[in-house]
Amino acid sequence: MDWKEYEREIAEHFRAEYPSASIKANVRLTGKYSGVQRQIDLLIDDFTCDMAIRIVVDAKWRNHKLDVKEVEEFLGLAKDVSAHKAVMISPESYTEAALSRAQRDDADLLLDVLNFKDLKEYQGFGAIPYSGTNGVVIQPPLGWVADGTQGEGALAWMYERGMSLDEAFKRMEYMYVNFWTLKDEASDIAGLCRYQEAYLRTGPKEVDAIEMLPSPLRGDAETAIRKVTFKAHPKLAEFTGFVKFDNFIFLCVLFTSVALEERNLAKLRFVMRKVFSMQVQQKATTEF
Repeated sequence: MDWKEYEREIAEHFRAEYPSASIKANVRLTGKYSGVQRQIDLLIDDFTCDMAIRIVVDAKWRNHKLDVKEVEEFLGLAKDVSAHKAVMISPESYTEAALSRAQRDDADLLLDVLNFKDLKEYQGFGAIPYSGTNGVVIQPPLGWVADGTQGEGALAWMYERGMSLDEAFKRMEYMYVNFWTLKDEASDIAGLCRYQEAYLRTGPKEVDAIEMLPSPLRGDAETAIRKVTFKAHPKLAEFTGFVKFDNFIFLCVLFTSVALEERNLAKLRFVMRKVFSMQVQQKATTEF
């Protein structure tokens, strides 16, 4: 494969991923902040839930791993052209420093970096789990996927790209998403935590400790993070991220080994910062 075939295959993937989008290759846009022309390998303009989405793709053709300088340069370009998401693709993967820089970018812009061989597993802008009239748009953390095909016990699951859900279970490193509809038992996060703690402490799993942790601040929604540990599984921790929207509370539950707690807690906070709510309208159908 040469660089032309490489870019062509990447473009074909995104055209299949976004069939209704405007997709242009080798585009130049004037930067909002720089005022100069910025070159973009692939520009995708689309709509998700009536929201305009701009994605810029950088198809690196390098014989070395992506480094932190290249990540920072592309982040700057993406912000300059008002992109909502940036995707870097490389045939030779990326350095640990580049991955760390991408994971820790806290701007509204979403960045993903992936190997070319992982392109078929790439999931676009995220997933839209819903229940009744309530729904959310979620963005998996860097290197993870959102899976809504399992249908057992959760609206969606998130785990590392390249793994199956069963493998993530065995590794004890995954998240799942559910909603709590506001009701008398609990109409806010504090009430829901009290309600859940009552059965956590009397359930079959013997709870060791329950504590509340600092959570991401959002101007549009109340948030909280709860940590639960169990006596029978001292090396395992359960974290629940709560985000209260108008009609429901979004719950994202993370299971992780204590050894990887800090790394995966950052992923949970990322999901909580980026999730936004939506209302689902289902058209009635008539059967004859």
